[in-house]
Amino acid sequence: MGFPVLVFRVKGQFAHWRKWFTTTSPLTYSFPPRTAILGLVGAIAGVQRDEIPEKFPLQATKISVCPLTRIVKDRLPETWYWSPVRIVDGEIQLGEKKEAIKTFQVNLEVIRYPYYRIIFWHEDEKLMAELAARLREKRWFYPPCLGIMGFLADIEFEGEDEAEEAEGGKIELNSILPLDEDSPLLELNPSGNYIREERLPLEVFPGRQFDYLRVAYIESSAQPLSLKVKEGVMKYALLKKSGFRIMFFEQAGR
Repeated sequence: MGFPVLVFRVKGQFAHWRKWFTTTSPLTYSFPPRTAILGLVGAIAGVQRDEIPEKFPLQATKISVCPLTRIVKDRLPETWYWSPVRIVDGEIQLGEKKEAIKTFQVNLEVIRYPYYRIIFWHEDEKLMAELAARLREKRWFYPPCLGIMGFLADIEFEGEDEAEEAEGGKIELNSILPLDEDSPLLELNPSGNYIREERLPLEVFPGRQFDYLRVAYIESSAQPLSLKVKEGVMKYALLKKSGFRIMFFEQAGR
């Protein structure tokens, strides 16, 4: 039994989705994690950030990301300020920029000219219809961005499709490959140019608490991932119109 999905492309000049363990020299994931897609969809549809955990729980969505161009990372220099800290009415406040006592420069890792296809489904048909209309009309509630507010996203709506569950031994996967753990029952083409990402934010809870995805793979040159898996072990989704084979983040969720 198939289910309807929305398909759209996002691109821009730069993107940055900060890895959880980095601080003053932030590194970026190679693609937007599920939580970043939720923020993007929320900006389009007008969902407030503190409402996202309630509106987009793991069991209510299916989200997949496909690379559309070679992933190229670079570094942008940023100037940071050490500033005096004050306590005003019990709250910690930083001093004004002019009061800064020291500056230092850090390198922000970015993806240059990011370009991805997003496949999205939500159990709420009303929300799906609203999102489809906004995507079609390029009518955003808030300006969508690629991780950082200054990195604005250009969004192109491809249309609606139907996803159908399938399984097979050897497949060419067009999306990223999310996994709970490294499975000995799965084999990647050793000649592939893939990137391994670990501990990606998967689900956000109230209070900005997160659950994480164990590991994911993406083909760095935007070619399909060649996989070989045992029958009945791993399932994927086939898009009827385009013929793309994809996996959803939620398939690897706990």
